[in-house]
This record gives sequence, structure tokens and C-alpha cells, in this order.
Amino acid sequence: MRAVFATTTASVPMPGGHSVVVRFGSHWPADDPVVVAHPDLFSDDPRYGISASAPIPEERPVEQVTAAPGEKRATRRPA
Repeated sequence: MRAVFATTTASVPMPGGHSVVVRFGSHWPADDPVVVAHPDLFSDDPRYGISASAPIPEERPVEQVTAAPGEKRATRRPA
């Protein structure tokens, strides 16, 4: 079973007149009716399901420093 994580806390109205509370960081089955009806409230990024005493920094992409084989890069040389 695939799980997704709540990205915010919200009260979601359901058919039948009742509401379901979605709490930030809680995990839900990906096929749950609340997740299917409100996919914008969930993410498959596991960082949303982690509790920590300090903010978890976002991972930034690693810059490629050297050219790949066959790749040409423009260089500037000081005059």
C-alpha cells in the first residue's frame, strides 16, 4: 500500500455532511477517498511525515562542475 503525507492541516467536508480533519504530517493511504478528492493537500515526499525539533532543510540539486563527455562549455578568460 502506497502512503502519502498531509502538507497542511485542514478540515475537509465529506458527502453526508460530516468533516474529516487532515493534520499536517499525518500519513494516509494513497487510495483513501479524502486523498482522491483533495490531492492538493497531500504529497508523497516523506519529509512531510517526519517530526523534528528543527526545520529540515530542503535538498538542493548538486551542480555539475565539469562538462559531460562530448559537452562543450563556454568559458570566459580575463582580458
